[in-house]
Amino acid sequence: MAATPVCLLLLMIGAQSAAQLICTLCPGTMTNVSEVGKRCSASGARIVSRCCVTGDNIITGLDLHNCSLSHLDPSPHLTSELVAIDLSQNPLQDLPQDLFQGLSGLEYIALPPNISCPGGDGVWINVSITDDVRICQEQRDGCNSTGEQVSLCPENSLCAPGGPGYTQCLCAPGFKGYKCMREGSFPTLLFFGVLASVTLSLSILLWCTQRKKVKSQ
Repeated sequence: MAATPVCLLLLMIGAQSAAQLICTLCPGTMTNVSEVGKRCSASGARIVSRCCVTGDNIITGLDLHNCSLSHLDPSPHLTSELVAIDLSQNPLQDLPQDLFQGLSGLEYIALPPNISCPGGDGVWINVSITDDVRICQEQRDGCNSTGEQVSLCPENSLCAPGGPGYTQCLCAPGFKGYKCMREGSFPTLLFFGVLASVTLSLSILLWCTQRKKVKSQ
């Protein structure tokens, strides 16, 4: 029984290490004079290698400029909390589109000038291009301005941003399940009531079984 907490701790450490492995893709530390560094300092987060990290160990900024990267892992464990990323001055030829799926909070990305903004330049409100860098700022909302149903979402669901070039369908309040077909909230009281009853019944059964074994001995 004592091994269970240790295994859980190892799993947690492994997940955290995997999430922040991208912070050490190249040597050095992010400076607070870069755009990502400025945003990091303004938010009160801390700099860890090439990342801006909150107190909950969530990566909100990533500065990998001038790291001689020719490709980037399509699954670097980034989340919707990521706000800014700098990939400029790298010999990148393209980027995996899946890299940006789910990054609905991304507000700023700097790229080599030969690479288009994630989802296409039209997905961003401000795009500036020089000989050295392409900067994409402020994602456009892929849903309509009211967030109401769109043709791609099933009935009883709402469109929500899902990252540059992506949208997602979320069940409207009061609906759940496959294609948001089921109405009503999760029956919390019923669920825990049944769970408690089953647990109590099993405990009594096990106690009686063990008591009979003791008497027979």
